[in-house]
Amino acid sequence: MVLSADSVSRVIRVGRAFQARRIARLKGARYMTLLVISLIASSATADVVMTAAGLNATLKKMERLTRQIQAGGTPERVEARFQLGVEADGLAALMNQEVESHGMEQRELLDLALSRTKALGIAIAYRRDKKKFFYDGAAFREYIADAPAGVHAADAEFALLSYQFYQSGAGDAAALTAAAEAKKRFLARYPKYKGNADLSLFLAVDYRDLYRRYRDAHDEASAEKYRMLTRAEYRRIVRRYPTAEQGRTARQLLRRFDEETPR
Repeated sequence: MVLSADSVSRVIRVGRAFQARRIARLKGARYMTLLVISLIASSATADVVMTAAGLNATLKKMERLTRQIQAGGTPERVEARFQLGVEADGLAALMNQEVESHGMEQRELLDLALSRTKALGIAIAYRRDKKKFFYDGAAFREYIADAPAGVHAADAEFALLSYQFYQSGAGDAAALTAAAEAKKRFLARYPKYKGNADLSLFLAVDYRDLYRRYRDAHDEASAEKYRMLTRAEYRRIVRRYPTAEQGRTARQLLRRFDEETPR
């Protein structure tokens, strides 16, 4: 897969700025966090997150991409869809980082971002239950529909899978099973994808939650099946990524899971 330097630097990935929430979700209850694409220039200070100039530049780029989608030829339109998704996801992440850092001090900028994106047909909304802004991922879904084998297909699908993981609760067994199967298909289709260490952890957590659901329902056979799958996935991550953050996290989670499920 060939990506531009700009796309690589801003590719969909787990938000490092919200690492504590990510680990909390992995370790226990499914705390919501978000998928972050960093839109903050490396020269920005810790105290400056969202600025009028930065927001204006992002909105102008979104307007340009929207025009390309509406008027461009097929290759240009498809590429513009993906880049619009990147911009929208990044803006939602930036808005959340602004609120995390400064509360509602920049309320006017936040409201402007919401109104301008809505006018462009881009759905970024605030969910009171999660206390976060979310982009609905429409451009990524449309990109996959238009170019299922496109150069950004893996990035777009990974973004959507990550949205589902971070924004969902434990769900019912059917929803969890469907989510796990989607992750398995991705891992099989893109065995060398750069985000697979994270996605493997997501899959292990889905298995863990299925184990707990079946355990609580006193379905011993299904609970045992997912207990074994959970342990196997954690152990596979430890073997494959022994020195990476994901490997260390999987090692800790496996130890906790074994304490939870003595045999």
